[in-house]
Amino acid sequence: MLIVKYNIVTFVLVIISLLIIEGLTHSDFSIGSLLYLPMGAAIFAYLLFGFGVLPGVAIANTLIGYFLWDNWLGSGVTGFSGHVVVGSLAPIAAILIMKYFKLSNFFEGKQLNFRHVIFLVILTALINTLLKFFIFMSVMPEFNDPAKFISTYLVGDILGGLVFIYGASRMSTLLVKQ
Repeated sequence: MLIVKYNIVTFVLVIISLLIIEGLTHSDFSIGSLLYLPMGAAIFAYLLFGFGVLPGVAIANTLIGYFLWDNWLGSGVTGFSGHVVVGSLAPIAAILIMKYFKLSNFFEGKQLNFRHVIFLVILTALINTLLKFFIFMSVMPEFNDPAKFISTYLVGDILGGLVFIYGASRMSTLLVKQ
């Protein structure tokens, strides 16, 4: 029953982070967003609750992508599902890579180890950006500017991840103190 609660909390976190940036995103998917908060929400949820919250992340990404972003602006089912799958699994892949190389000490006591979290965010952004680049390159007939795509997605994922995790950790610290 606890995993259901964690999935609901994760779903709400990702939905709220997506709704916050809704006005900041471009209508052209190849530009992306320079502050993609959902990446941070997904990473934060995986760090707090484990990999069992994958359904919450995936459902939130699917609903927002389909209803608010209109199936990722014509990229079709392949682009849509690729965006959901990659966006939901990139943080898990980065965490598993870091565990393999023994860099996954994300908590020291009850405090976040921001050095490891920063590396996790960068690795997740790199995995997410490169996989989405290859997916969108294969499904879109005219792919405009690969350098702009990679740079904005990479920067947006890194900034969004760091801003969300830092803000959420500070907010949770303040709530615990009160």
